[in-house]
Amino acid sequence: MLTLEQETKIKERALKLKEEKKLRKVYPMVVFGDTAAGEKTSYVAFMAEPTFPQFSKFMAASKKDEVLAMRTLARDCFIEGDKELVDDDSLFLFGLMGQLSELITTRQSMLVNL
Repeated sequence: MLTLEQETKIKERALKLKEEKKLRKVYPMVVFGDTAAGEKTSYVAFMAEPTFPQFSKFMAASKKDEVLAMRTLARDCFIEGDKELVDDDSLFLFGLMGQLSELITTRQSMLVNL
């Protein structure tokens, strides 16, 4: 669990990055480490909403290898933070990858019949 102070710092950093880099959205992602295995207690990555070319690259890659496509998306959208979340196989596969769907979630929409 994150403390309120940690959560506040992460949110403030995400807002600052959004303004500095002129991004539409910044997603802070937290993965808790396995301290028994010598990892940090938590890892944080700040991810940007994918651009059209990044999303297109992801979609093309996902037709061949979904896991590799997710890692490519993570590398393309990573702004700053603990790069281990993208580079370390275990942290990526069993931590960050499950959260990446937030980057590609579609908006609510509906078709209205005329």
